[in-house]
Parts: sequence; C-alpha cells; structure tokens
Amino acid sequence: MAASSASVSSERRVLVVSPGWIGDAIMALPALQLFHAQHPGAVLTVLAKPGLLPLWELHAAPQRRCAVTGTWPTVAEIMRGGYSAAYLLPNSARSAWLPWLAAVPERTGLAGHWRRALLTRVATPPADAARQHQAWEYAAILAPEAAALPAPELALPAAARAAAVRILAGLPRPLLGVMPGAARGPAKRWPAARFAEAAKNLRDRHGGGVVIMGGAGDAEACAAVAGGVGAGALNLAGTTGLPEWAALLAECALVLANDSGGMHLAAAVGTAVVAIFGVTDPARTGPLGARCRVVQRSAQRGRAVPRESAAAGAALAAVTTADVVAAAEELLTGGEPHA
Repeated sequence: MAASSASVSSERRVLVVSPGWIGDAIMALPALQLFHAQHPGAVLTVLAKPGLLPLWELHAAPQRRCAVTGTWPTVAEIMRGGYSAAYLLPNSARSAWLPWLAAVPERTGLAGHWRRALLTRVATPPADAARQHQAWEYAAILAPEAAALPAPELALPAAARAAAVRILAGLPRPLLGVMPGAARGPAKRWPAARFAEAAKNLRDRHGGGVVIMGGAGDAEACAAVAGGVGAGALNLAGTTGLPEWAALLAECALVLANDSGGMHLAAAVGTAVVAIFGVTDPARTGPLGARCRVVQRSAQRGRAVPRESAAAGAALAAVTTADVVAAAEELLTGGEPHA
C-alpha cells in the first residue's frame, strides 16, 4: 500500500519536482511551506529547470536544489540522492517518468497526462468550490490535510536588495512598477499603450517614478511603455537576474501587471499588485496576497488559453485605463475592496 504524505519521516530524503514556470512555482510555495513545517527533519531537494533555480534559492524549505538536464543525467542525479519519496508538482508525463526511471519507491502526483501507472499515490484535487485555486492542487500533493494555506514566503538576499537600491537611486519615490509582458503572449497582454496611460495617470496623482520590468522577451512591450510614460520612467527589461527582479519589485509601492509570473513574484514579496486578466480565471491562478486586486471584464473564464485568442484579446481590450487606475487608488489609499 502506498504511503501517504504524513508517513514521510524525518530520516527520509524527499524530492519535490518543481513546476516549470515562475508563477506556478510561486503558487506551489504555500504547500511546500506546509510540508516543511509538518516534516521539519526531512531532507528536502527541489528538482527544477535551470532558469528556476534562482527562485528556489530564495526559499527556505529546500536544503538542496538541482537542475533538470538531459533525461539520463537527471535520472542518475536522482538515483544518487537516495530519495525514498518524490512529489511531482507538474502534471507532465516527464515529471513522473524521471523518478520512476530512478526507482524512487514513493511517487505522488495528480493523475494527468496518462501517467497514473507511474505513480504510487494519485492525489485528488479538492472538489470544494472555495479551493479552486491551483495552490490547492499542490496542497493535495504535499499537504492533503491542510485546512488553510499560508502566504508564499521568499527571502531576498542582501546583495539583491543592495543592487535594487543602486539601480533605483535616480528615481523619486514612491515607485510604480509596470510589467506589460506575459509568457502566453497576446492572449494575456493588456495593451502597452494603456499600461503607459495608467502609469502616467498615477504618477501625476502621486508623483514618484515608474520602473518598467520584464524578461528579454518583453523588451518591445516594455520599450513601448517607457516611451509612452516619458520622463521619470526606467526601463529594465531583460537587464536583471531573478533575485534582483524580486528585490526591485519589493521596492515598489504598487505594481501593475498582466496575469504572469511577474505578477506572482510581486505578490510573493509583499508588494501591492493590480493584475489585469482577460479570460483566464483568477479564482484558479490569481495572485496570492491580501494586497492584490484583479481587474477583469470578461464573464467567460477558463484555465487554458491559446497564445492567439480573439476572445482573450477582446476581454483585455474591455479593461479600461480607468478600471486599472481605480483599483490602484484603492490599494494606494487603503480603501476597501470593491464588491
């Protein structure tokens, strides 16, 4: 009979296979924090794509982090770890295949992608409507008895904080962060011109500077926002590593963002966030934090959205600059959430 999560003893080595995206990894943090609290003596390793290792370096739960490389080198690395249990947070077949090939005796995950035969325990997502969020799916794997989820916790290194202070030294406060990019492309991107308009409006009301952030793939959108904002805008697209990016977000009084990994990162460092959603469902993938507001006009909501979607484009276009500015003002002035 397969052991449950509660059977992991303090003497066992545990492997957690990370989701592949920044946002998904951050949504997994509450469950991992619960697991760590329930099993404080367990030796915990996170297996992640190389680009996500810097994120996991900011989290206290894993004692060790290792990168997914080729199939057989990764299998060999897992075998060297001597793990007695593996928790598979992605739904992919490969995330189950690797620990199976490495003969890890206990393998827990959701049933997706025809991988049930590779698991020794199939986790069941909660059916409760109040637990729709993806964070609860990770809890079903790592902490199935959880009654509540903590907020994600990230610890920013002193070097990253110092770097952020140096980078932002020329800008007046308060700082407004703007992240116009999203990994899923146009289906999740509010128009850059509206980001610029909203940022200018808020700067005119509150003063301060505008910091525009994103990865190298967001350079075009970030440049458009910077050009639209004009004086007092600093475009940092593609210029910082993940720890510095997190530290820059922590310096902001407020961040405007699409449904993206950056949105989740800003919320995880405790910054107020206005998140613009098209047709993705914030009940499932919205930012985790009390200081977050979602702006959305579409009644059509789903989980999987293609990169090019006329419905998503129309839903994003329906969100006005006034909508975003109103949500930002609510957070900046400490107002109550809208009904």
